[in-house]
Amino acid sequence: MSTQQITQGSVVVGVDGSPASDAALRWAVSEARRTQQPLHAVHAQENELVLNDKEQLGTKEAPASADPVLTSAGDVVRTMAPEVQLTLHSVTGFAPTTLTAASRLAQTVVVGSHGRSALPTALLGSVSHQVAIHSRCPVVVVRENGTQGVDGPGKVIVGVDGSAASEPALAYAFAYASSTGSGLTAVHTWWWEPLEGVSLGEPWLGDWTQIATQESSLVAEVLAGWAHKFPDVSVTSHVVRGDPVVELLEQSRGARLLVVGSRGRGGFIGLMLGSVSRRVLKRTTCPVAVVRSAGGDNPAG
Repeated sequence: MSTQQITQGSVVVGVDGSPASDAALRWAVSEARRTQQPLHAVHAQENELVLNDKEQLGTKEAPASADPVLTSAGDVVRTMAPEVQLTLHSVTGFAPTTLTAASRLAQTVVVGSHGRSALPTALLGSVSHQVAIHSRCPVVVVRENGTQGVDGPGKVIVGVDGSAASEPALAYAFAYASSTGSGLTAVHTWWWEPLEGVSLGEPWLGDWTQIATQESSLVAEVLAGWAHKFPDVSVTSHVVRGDPVVELLEQSRGARLLVVGSRGRGGFIGLMLGSVSRRVLKRTTCPVAVVRSAGGDNPAG
């Protein structure tokens, strides 16, 4: 599949007929309807390697009309939102590569948390994990048994670390919350230990309250500019000393969307998702948007 077939600013969803894929498709339909953007449903069958100079991996496309997975997906879209402009793609190749290529033009790529693959996960890892690492635009990962959906009343939760790396995630979260009429909770955790005192076996006599106040002030400063830009968004902050994954998971129970950053730099060599985003993807029950921390980030619309 050529990236030229993907509409600029569209919503792209990977489908394979699995329960998680069905949940991702429904989320993507609602997202395309919300943003008034075209929707591309991509079924990558992952059963043939295409490795030559003229045809890239995952770019060989077959007629969508002969693909029962796409026929079913088309029925879902037409039932949910007949007004959404839909294009179906049946691709011979690897799903992660195909969806990553589509992300160069898409506004959002949506995938299920687990799907069906003809290849062992030990070789490629899960599709959602690979796409979240390499995508050039925000990736939303949806679970089949999630506790909340795109049309739910829950809040938008966003992780904040106070660095410039978290700004794209904040931009996405505020824009999404504004366009959906959702409240927003910014989660910031801190864990500071005086290593010298610990190594000597001595108790630390410092003031935790002072540190907590400093961290709260940092978050308030980070949020002030975004709150001014999006005055319609009701913002609360959750600043605690603790594990960021534990706090994000707790705050995101019943949430409409959890937004986290990714420190990926693009490409396919030597990349890893940040520890927090990787652990959150494994355990969360609500949809998660992974937003690139540097370059390639798009607003939520």
